[in-house]
Amino acid sequence: MSDSSEVRQVAVAAKGPIGTLGALWMTGPEEEAATEAVGLEGWQLYFLGRHGVLGDVDADVVLAAAYIFPADHLRREWEAARQQMTAAEGLAHYAALCHAWGEQHLADFSGADRLADLGQAVIDASDVVMLPLFAGWRSVPVPTSSGARCAHVCQVLREHRGACHGVALAALQMDPLMAILTNLGGEANAIDYGWQPPFPTPTDEDRTLRDRVEVLTDDLVAPAYGALDHSERAELLDLLQAAEAHVRG
Repeated sequence: MSDSSEVRQVAVAAKGPIGTLGALWMTGPEEEAATEAVGLEGWQLYFLGRHGVLGDVDADVVLAAAYIFPADHLRREWEAARQQMTAAEGLAHYAALCHAWGEQHLADFSGADRLADLGQAVIDASDVVMLPLFAGWRSVPVPTSSGARCAHVCQVLREHRGACHGVALAALQMDPLMAILTNLGGEANAIDYGWQPPFPTPTDEDRTLRDRVEVLTDDLVAPAYGALDHSERAELLDLLQAAEAHVRG
């Protein structure tokens, strides 16, 4: 196996645990409590906090990075949240939620510091061209405590893949709604994201295109993992899988 093939295999294998570790804190009771605590509703802290790295901008700027949401839904949520606080304030609350979750769930994970070190090396080696949301999160100060830092790094790694996925969707001209409908969760996820039924029925051609998008996403993500040597990549993957198992308990 060539070195580039092995790098790509690791990047592909890593996407599952990165997706889990970078998302669990967004969807649990802690997120609901944090949203209520700052006077927001529903997904408003998610919209303002996650995308607050872009600044106090028009919703169309957010849509350029948050490609999976309907434009009118995103604008309503973004503007409603901005009436309560600035984007910087939303980001601060959202990052604090991530870090608190990490302290609760990863502080006692023995590999937290090493996972954060290796993940940060991948982040530092990543290109930011066409990846504004990832670039923004990469600039957010990294906490120093083990659990919080580990959660933060996993969040930024998830933003890297998510941003690359958006580039792949645009390059292959796949409609974001159809990308959701052909993925796990399907219509239920589409409704969660603000899309309204009735939905089109995915065709075999749609599923084939979705597979091509995933392959291109993997191609775009993989080069950053070349910043690690062979043993470090294997270690990173082992630690990601162990951290996911630890969090799932």
